[in-house]
Amino acid sequence: MDFRKHQPSANATSISMVHLDFPSQMLEDIDSVNQVMSADFPSEAPIDIDMRELYFLIMHFLSHGPFKRAAGELCNDLLEHQLLPRRYHAWYSRGGFHSGEENDDGISLPLGYLKLVERYPHIGKDHLVKLLKQLMMTSCRPDSLVRDVSPNAADVPTLLGSNSFSLLAPDRCKQDKETLRLPRYLRWPHIHADQVHGLSLREIGGFTKNHRAPSVRASCYAIAKPSTLVEKMQIIKKLRGHQNAAYCATFDRTGRYVITGSDDRLVKIWAMETAFCLASCRGHEGDITDLAVSSNNAVVASSSNDFIIRVWRIPDGMPMSVLKGHTGVVTTIAFSPRPGAAFQLLSSSDDGTCRIWDARHSQQSPRIYIPKPSDVAAGKSGDASSSAVQVQPINHQILCCSFNANGTVFVTGSSDTYARVWSAYKSCSEEHDQPNHEMDILSGHENDVYYVQFSGCVVSRFFSSDSSHTSKEENNLKLRNSWFTHNIVTCSRDGSAIIWVPRSRRSHGKIGRWTRAYHLKVPPPPMAPQPLRGGPRQRYNPTPRGVNMIVWSLDNRFVLAAIMDCRICVWNASDGSLVHSLIGHQESTFVLDVHPFNPRIAMSAGYDGKTIIWDIWEGKPVQIYETDHYKLVDGKFSPDGTSLVLTNEIGQIFIIGTGQGESQKDAKYDQFFLGDYRPLVHDTNGSAIDQETQLAPYRRNIQDLLCDSEHVPEIPVRYPGY
Repeated sequence: MDFRKHQPSANATSISMVHLDFPSQMLEDIDSVNQVMSADFPSEAPIDIDMRELYFLIMHFLSHGPFKRAAGELCNDLLEHQLLPRRYHAWYSRGGFHSGEENDDGISLPLGYLKLVERYPHIGKDHLVKLLKQLMMTSCRPDSLVRDVSPNAADVPTLLGSNSFSLLAPDRCKQDKETLRLPRYLRWPHIHADQVHGLSLREIGGFTKNHRAPSVRASCYAIAKPSTLVEKMQIIKKLRGHQNAAYCATFDRTGRYVITGSDDRLVKIWAMETAFCLASCRGHEGDITDLAVSSNNAVVASSSNDFIIRVWRIPDGMPMSVLKGHTGVVTTIAFSPRPGAAFQLLSSSDDGTCRIWDARHSQQSPRIYIPKPSDVAAGKSGDASSSAVQVQPINHQILCCSFNANGTVFVTGSSDTYARVWSAYKSCSEEHDQPNHEMDILSGHENDVYYVQFSGCVVSRFFSSDSSHTSKEENNLKLRNSWFTHNIVTCSRDGSAIIWVPRSRRSHGKIGRWTRAYHLKVPPPPMAPQPLRGGPRQRYNPTPRGVNMIVWSLDNRFVLAAIMDCRICVWNASDGSLVHSLIGHQESTFVLDVHPFNPRIAMSAGYDGKTIIWDIWEGKPVQIYETDHYKLVDGKFSPDGTSLVLTNEIGQIFIIGTGQGESQKDAKYDQFFLGDYRPLVHDTNGSAIDQETQLAPYRRNIQDLLCDSEHVPEIPVRYPGY
């Protein structure tokens, strides 16, 4: 706009007000604080901003900087065109009479810059900068507000950003809508697959017969054949970033990063797109036992046999907190999937206790869960509250733990053959420093209960990060049935698995809240062919039939278990009958996972170096991947189901995905940092610094180059994207 050609009108207010109309979708995407503030105003009400005030703030900012000449020219233009704030007469003196001042229209009169400074003494020279900073902070991603640390350049949006980096909510909404995601009728549970979509599903093998789905209910099971989804998946990259076995591997909630944990005491974060190691998280003094990613994808937690849990920021690996309190090996950790409790971290330990921590604060005391004494647990004491007075020594270990789908309760498995169910909510006993006890004991196994899982947890694992994209109808559909969220499956090395279902509410006060529905016995392995009658008969040693791992299928119709005799057994969860006994591995299997949106697909990886993709509906393998002769010890599907990550006993990482791996071709096989195995110095709080450089380990990562296993730099420049 050329101010020199502008002719001011009699009513100056008409040219200085800009109408801003905020759409309702924008108000839905603003953070919770702004939602509360905007609740007093209707979403369709327009908001007017006085442009004169903005001009004054710009003028005030320039006048205190090096641009004195520009500030003088701007001041002359603003005075000439009356674009500075005006002083309005009191309502009782607005009679249209002039006060004698020039340009007084009887309602208001213009003020000069110096008079405005005197009139608004609270406006500092950096007032405009403070407003922009506040805007940027309110537009930060929630993961940048973890703890009281200043957000870095990757977390704070720029003033000039576009799409998802824009400070304008409509641009972010537009970017979210343009994000490539599977159509709703292709996403589980496929309730949105109508007749038209059913025809398209038929073309990719969605139906067994060559016709459309006869009803909406039938269209729910219009699942694409596993061969259609995995036929183009292949091993595209092999990496090594650990010197010992990497028993922990997982994806973040977006699938952009892979996190691995190893017996070499390191946790590493990898970029899935480029296969470069982004961070090496150092601080543990023992083997890594488990990894867990928060539901808001802000942090990853790692546990170790050094009795400590450490929390790291994604993706730069900055240490966020050190959680100390366990007196035994921390066996399993899990973040709560409950909305509003993204930083609640559950841990189980060999010390016989469970704890719920706030992962953001190292000094905050956790909630401690201790089993009831054996006499009270067995029903010998009629007053359950008396068990909370004294805490008896615990002589068993808690081997595993798992939340239910909505994070209200969790289940644990112990070395005393029991599984226990606990409430994740705060109890009134916490006010008196009393321990929290279990709400139910599940008795039925004859050996250690070392793997437990609620039904529906597979879906909550993949949908928690996309809750903003999922409609309320879909959420209600998933959580409507108690079968979906409250059934429990437990397994033991005694060769059995048990499905537990909730009792009716009327019986909660008299007996346990869960009852055993089906005892899933592992069938004997198929016998080898015997010689003809009269020939010498061979003797076979009994095959162990313990259960290594157990999971629910995506639709909760089946229970899958990895057996010690190399088989994968599939049971029908509705009646406990054995559906399939899948044979394909030559050695034991300890890796079992299901596809994130296709209930027909499951994956297993074993000590024979094989990874098999199964069609659990038809009971046959779809794809077999041969890695090496080393044992595969962990693996996971990516959240979008198009990739797999596997780790083995010598620290190798295998990425299985679609395409030819063009984006990962620049990544070297060996990716170590110079300081990976350098000594650390720990303080009393557990925080660590590098002994050589006196820097935090994650800051040394920024300086060090990636090296091979002999610590010889092999990449002359810093990897991209860091």
